Amino acid sequence: MDCKRPHQYRALRQLLLLAVSLLPLSSCKWVKDDLEGCNFGFWLQLRYSYNILDVDAAPNFVKDAYIDIYDAGGVFVKHMDVSGEYLKDNDYKVQIEDLEEGDYQFVVWSGISDKQYVVSDESEFMEDFRVSLAGTGASSSSALPALFYGSLPVVHYDESYAVHEVNLMKDTNQLACLVVSVDDSAEIKPGDFTLKVTAVNSVMDAGNKIVTTKSTEYTPFSEEPITLEDQEYGELHGAAFNLSTLRLMADGKSRIILERKDGGQTVFNISFSDYIGMIGALYTNLGRPLSVQEYLDRQDFYTVVFFLSEDMTHLVQLQVNSWRLRAYNHLKL
Repeated sequence: MDCKRPHQYRALRQLLLLAVSLLPLSSCKWVKDDLEGCNFGFWLQLRYSYNILDVDAAPNFVKDAYIDIYDAGGVFVKHMDVSGEYLKDNDYKVQIEDLEEGDYQFVVWSGISDKQYVVSDESEFMEDFRVSLAGTGASSSSALPALFYGSLPVVHYDESYAVHEVNLMKDTNQLACLVVSVDDSAEIKPGDFTLKVTAVNSVMDAGNKIVTTKSTEYTPFSEEPITLEDQEYGELHGAAFNLSTLRLMADGKSRIILERKDGGQTVFNISFSDYIGMIGALYTNLGRPLSVQEYLDRQDFYTVVFFLSEDMTHLVQLQVNSWRLRAYNHLKL
């Protein structure tokens, strides 16, 4: 893409420059922002500040843009694919051109072009758009590429200069889960357990809402033995599991489950939002408590330590980003 001025002014440009040069004071307004050094056009400014640090991190994470344009009634008008090179060259602003004057809605995704995701065929109506995990969506054991979503409600488009901000939300998460025993002589191996996250979240619409009732099982993309130095229990040996999921919701349908491989015994099956989300919402660096959903949407990386009993049959303590819950006081398993 390149940033071209509105075509209807190009033929008059020289004449306008001559006319303005005869005036005692020139202004962009005389030529509708078409002079050198003047702003022009209709732009979307992409930002990613809806994160746990509350700072714009678009240059570090947003690699491209997939933009669908709809009219005020939600009827599809136009699609744009924007490269990362274009975004960098234009300070993460995208110029919108060749639309008739009127009211439009804009839906922006980033990362959606990766093979891990599937987009519904070009739909006539906004309400029919879908993005989902590739394949059946019933399971995923991959490190999911970063997926971002943003939208701009109905705004008026014309030839005057305007910059509209679209703040993106990250729809992918990574969990670094450590499983250890409070018995410092015990040694847990990755092959001893199966850890997974189940969530109803594999299909989203143009409003970033979950539109499926089917559960997806997220399993680790990596497993390895670890040694953890804990201030309370000393040196512990256990297993590290890294998982990646799509957007997590505060509706109680996302769960973390640990099972023993020998016999299939469930060690714990807990709600992600009730425990991981609850702790994070109370203790953030934004200077205020967050709702569980806002915390889940802003946070994209979780370090969770599961402390098991000495016989490794039940959960004793849960630690999320350095904050702890003891099972006998808080956890209802």
